[in-house]
Amino acid sequence: MKLQMIMDFLKRKLTPHFTLTRRGILPLMLLILSVSPLVSEAATHYLTFYDGRLYVFPDSCVSGYRRNDSVIVFKALDGQEFSYQMSSIKSIDFFLPKQLPSITSYQFNNEYNYQVIGDVQGTINDHKINITVAGIGKRLTAKFTLSDLKAVAYVDGVAQKSTVSRLRFDPSRTYFVGYPGDLALLPTASGAYAMLPFGKDYTVTVDYLTDHSTTVPRIDINTVGGEDITSKEYYLDAEIIIDGAGVFPSMTDSVKIKGRGNTSWSSNPAAKNPYRLKFASKKKPLGLKSGKNWVLLANKLMGSMLTNALGMKASSLIGTVAANHIIPVELYINGTYKGNYNFTEKVGFSNNSVDIPDEGAAALLELDRYYDEPEGQKFRSDPDNIPVNIKFPEFGEDFTVLTLEDISSRFNAFVNAVENGQDLEPYVDIDALARYLLANELICNKEIFHPKSVFCYNENILEDSCKFIFGPMWDLDWGCGYVQNTPSSYFVKLTTYDFFNQVYNGDQYWFFNKLSKNKKLTRRMYDIWKEFMGDPLDELCEYCGEYYRYAKPSLINSRNAYPDYTSYLTQSNNAANWFRARAELIADRLSECVSVLPGDIDGNGIVTISDVTELIDFLLSHSSDSDVLDNADVDGDGMVSVDDLTALIDLLLYEK
Repeated sequence: MKLQMIMDFLKRKLTPHFTLTRRGILPLMLLILSVSPLVSEAATHYLTFYDGRLYVFPDSCVSGYRRNDSVIVFKALDGQEFSYQMSSIKSIDFFLPKQLPSITSYQFNNEYNYQVIGDVQGTINDHKINITVAGIGKRLTAKFTLSDLKAVAYVDGVAQKSTVSRLRFDPSRTYFVGYPGDLALLPTASGAYAMLPFGKDYTVTVDYLTDHSTTVPRIDINTVGGEDITSKEYYLDAEIIIDGAGVFPSMTDSVKIKGRGNTSWSSNPAAKNPYRLKFASKKKPLGLKSGKNWVLLANKLMGSMLTNALGMKASSLIGTVAANHIIPVELYINGTYKGNYNFTEKVGFSNNSVDIPDEGAAALLELDRYYDEPEGQKFRSDPDNIPVNIKFPEFGEDFTVLTLEDISSRFNAFVNAVENGQDLEPYVDIDALARYLLANELICNKEIFHPKSVFCYNENILEDSCKFIFGPMWDLDWGCGYVQNTPSSYFVKLTTYDFFNQVYNGDQYWFFNKLSKNKKLTRRMYDIWKEFMGDPLDELCEYCGEYYRYAKPSLINSRNAYPDYTSYLTQSNNAANWFRARAELIADRLSECVSVLPGDIDGNGIVTISDVTELIDFLLSHSSDSDVLDNADVDGDGMVSVDDLTALIDLLLYEK
């Protein structure tokens, strides 16, 4: 076979008047074989087509080939044959006929990777990219640049999009960087052979620092004079020492600390209490985005030490706004071990939580049954009597142009729209609300119905175009299957719980039930959930075990110090199955709620003239409103066009 390849090569390269025989080629063969790089290159056929495509047939994948004036056929090692018309081939080379594109930069940014602490740059060395990552979880989204804008990077034959595509990197992954249409005969994972994207290969190896860790970070907080922390009302001055345990950055600084929480707070300093921390200036503890205010969640309920971590991960994958980061730590106060805690951001207006450009006319609200803000800093909605605490602005302290009436009247307009079944688009960000409701439904966080810890904000109350945005999520230890006074219920109970259709007392408890019935909102929830049921759900289920394995030593230590009879290994396994069961239940609910009848654009279960009207409006406005896209694709070609209007009219005229 190699002899035939060499003869083909020489026939192309020598003049047409040269007579080539096997006897006459021997000296030339010896010359070629003496130069090993050329022999290696000559083992591969490169077919360049007139349309610019390049097909590559490595000798290691081919058992033989044949050609004549009209066709060339390659036989793969598994017996498959790949045939091409000679009239479509511009040239056949034994050397790569063009320069391949390359990866010029490769990194993982926190902006696209919820769990990655900081931004990390990969080191590119020939065909290898090495990169070290601090953060819990194996799936990552890379930001990369290529040397040619026309080039594409592939992994396992799938085109990768910078800042979008998400992969696991255990073990290493190989990218092929080439031009669209360029293919090579290569073995597949099943052992068969196929034409796969061809290009320059890069093996990306990720060093996950959590794989080497034996413990979680340790935080020591020493108050001045060793004073006990017994109040939520005033801060104590203290020193904070953070040991990142080889994964996260370490630091030492001064800080203020006080108690926080409602049912979880106790004035007994020996209890496993939650705390709030405040630095004099913005800091980056554990490498998180800089901020002054931070929280240590105690996960005080027996069996709850995974709930906030897994719940917040779910929230981030569903895409709720400003999802908090959860880092497990071991806390010591004045030298006394306090157990496993979650270090996280404090919800508020700041660049490490809800980040907005101008706070002058902004408002952050908490729907909260405790209704514990001072008079003038809270109101009850009309209608529904929902208790609303104004977390920002604090009138008299924060700069604002707003009044209590400005905020309450704007929120009441939204509640009235819900009550009367009106279009919610003028009042609330539909996408953010859909993701917020879905996250709470998945986690089964029944506290939103009380309501408790329900945050929403508006960037400019005085501007009609600014809408209420629901989130961030907060306080999830009464979710995840929890049944009161039954610690063993976490990630076991409530898999089939019909979240939005329970009987609750009081008008305010029905608020989210009413919201869930909104057609446009339901349609958006349906679209979001279709995407979540793929890779995001898989990632969440994987994370249940990944978080447990990293936090395991701390969970054991804390369980021994504060009696907790939970097997967190069992719970983490249950959690993956529990989330999947809940996700499938939600998918079934939404499928029943949303009509998938082609042409039923208004979602009323039948095709009528009103659907024609909506489709005409859509086509004239060139809208991208997802509320009508799916059912408007009447002819099923994946696009919404005038052809669908014709098909819809045909349905009305001729379908019985």
